[in-house]
Amino acid sequence: MNIIIKNILTRNQLKSYSLLATAMLLIATITSCDSLLEVTDPDIVTPSSLESEAGIETLRAGSLGDLAVAMSGSSAGHGATAGLIVMSGLMADEYDYTGTFPTRREGDTRLVQNTNGTMDNIYGSLHRSRASAEATIELAESFGGVPEIESEMQSIAGYVYVIFAETFCAGVPFSKAPADGGELEFGMPQTTDQMFQRAIEWFDDAISEAGSNDDLVNLATVGKARAMLGLGQISQAAAEVSSVPTEFEYLIQHSDNSRRQENGIYTMTTTRRQYSIADGKGGNGIMYRSANDPRTPWDGGTEFGQDDITLYYNQLKYTSPSDPVVLASGIEARLIEAEAAADASDNSTVENVHNTLRASIGLPDLDLTGMNEEQLRDVHFEERAFWLYSTGHRQGDLRRLVRVYNRDLSDVFPWGAYFKGGEYASNVTFPVPQSEANNPNYEACLDTNP
Repeated sequence: MNIIIKNILTRNQLKSYSLLATAMLLIATITSCDSLLEVTDPDIVTPSSLESEAGIETLRAGSLGDLAVAMSGSSAGHGATAGLIVMSGLMADEYDYTGTFPTRREGDTRLVQNTNGTMDNIYGSLHRSRASAEATIELAESFGGVPEIESEMQSIAGYVYVIFAETFCAGVPFSKAPADGGELEFGMPQTTDQMFQRAIEWFDDAISEAGSNDDLVNLATVGKARAMLGLGQISQAAAEVSSVPTEFEYLIQHSDNSRRQENGIYTMTTTRRQYSIADGKGGNGIMYRSANDPRTPWDGGTEFGQDDITLYYNQLKYTSPSDPVVLASGIEARLIEAEAAADASDNSTVENVHNTLRASIGLPDLDLTGMNEEQLRDVHFEERAFWLYSTGHRQGDLRRLVRVYNRDLSDVFPWGAYFKGGEYASNVTFPVPQSEANNPNYEACLDTNP
């Protein structure tokens, strides 16, 4: 379950931190707005909001709120706001685009420009979440430490680094607004490996601060193992998560209290009919519909999507605007162990891990007897695809198949003819947005390799 942490501080302590709020306001200048009419972000922290006993919790809530918008999107904005989960699902094989917005169709064809407004919004929200997490940590440390809040925010910063590494090209910079209100410290472009390595450092800090709070330890441990997978440290990642219980979950929370807090995946699919659950996308995609698997429930096929020309199939994983999204779980921990077993050609362990998970939801056993390493890996990644559907993992998984396991792009990603005309592009990463050009260290993408 998601961790709610309360901490009470004195008014006099919090007044001394109005400079930190000023620094947080400067963070907004790191990324651009799409429009002069853009609604003010309610999670931006002002000096007056810190002059209360809830100052640290306010910063924490801002970080979690921006992460929710970055990942799931929201119902706010013209036609709602798309998040990274649906956009990365388009770039991979989870969704087909059945809407008309050009920036979102770019994700489906993988021809994403660095001026893409949808991705610019996601990029900005991810950085705001990270910056708020870092500011929360600084504020808590200045009061002598609030270990549980610091641990959670260190993990959130770590997950942001992982998510950037899995979905964006190499070259993402990470700038910082100093707590003393000084000039912005513009970040240098980071390679994919550097982003994964920095994530591991954050997660190590989070584990150290978590103490005896098992939920926080598990949150950081799963994140660290996820980063290790990205670096190709497969067996080490499995060892890392061995103590995480299967029933553990950390949730990105949503609510119908406001349009911004609503689950944008639900809005973009069920309400707007812009993202249709795919089935064998581009010849290589998972058969999310045809499998009739309880992990990817759906309905539809009787009406058109928002574009009025494409039959629409609705995902039923998220059935209300208040449904949460899993960020980390014990199921993911077991899947990491299964990947290490597949890498070691340990058929019986792969089979046991997957069949134990499948039995928990009434699915029949798999028989993996006699499969070679590549066949085991194919079965494993298909199981991962069903378990982690529409949670923001799939694009990173497909890139890992290419980068770590030396699979060909054309055998992994949707390929060939695009269903609305043209072909899928060979690019499999999102670009650093042009809005980052105000950073003097900006170099766009260092490379676009998987």
